[in-house]
Amino acid sequence: MRWLIRAIVLLAMVIGGFVLAERLTLYAFDPRRLPPQVPGVEDRVIESATGKDMVIWLAEAEPGRPTILYLHGNAGGLEDRSFRFRNFVERGYGLVAPGYRGSSGSAGWPVEALILRDMRALYGDLVAGRLTGEPVRPILYGESIGAAVAIQVHATASVAPRAVVLEAPFTSIRDIAKDVQPELVLLTGFLMSPWRSIDHAPALTAPLLVLHGRNDNLVPIAQGRAIFEAAQSTDKTFVEVPNAGHIDVWKRAAQKKLYAFLNRF
Repeated sequence: MRWLIRAIVLLAMVIGGFVLAERLTLYAFDPRRLPPQVPGVEDRVIESATGKDMVIWLAEAEPGRPTILYLHGNAGGLEDRSFRFRNFVERGYGLVAPGYRGSSGSAGWPVEALILRDMRALYGDLVAGRLTGEPVRPILYGESIGAAVAIQVHATASVAPRAVVLEAPFTSIRDIAKDVQPELVLLTGFLMSPWRSIDHAPALTAPLLVLHGRNDNLVPIAQGRAIFEAAQSTDKTFVEVPNAGHIDVWKRAAQKKLYAFLNRF
């Protein structure tokens, strides 16, 4: 009996260590709730679909301008995107930017299934008018892992977004490991968050813009192209950003393409 107990304890330690490693690697969030330093943006705490406090940053759209539902990447928090949010608000766009579980003051442990549950419910509340008081059909903007979230939110939405912007999307976490650290590929089979975006990309039908850095050494540009090719959107554009890696896609040329796309809606 003792050997069985020891084996169970050892297994629990191994599993616990793996879960913690996944958490620290995939979700390197800043857990702090920092007040927005962007004029016109307020933060609000709502109850998520999973019953946890969720922090969202909000800004009202000017007449005739769309609202952007911004799904951030896997590092930092909402505060780190302040420059982007300021650009959106100054141009009159509305903003809804949620902090995932464990990010920006939101409670909970981040895993794919629960993040998706929260974001799908938030999208539904936005479209139904329960979040802002009137129905909003947003533009989905997904950055890196946020692109994986955006793809799956769109795939199950009863009301399609006006458009979708994907920045540095990847095909799956396994494919990233294959390119970055091949010896870890076998371990990806145990992930609670595999984020297999390529499986859901064919459900993309809204007008689509994909931005990807030519020199991205974390998510190879070929993965962004694979998502783009798999999308069923008849109106879609792929922008390869010269001299850009994974975290510096917002070059001047990329911003021009982005705003030209957003202004259509």
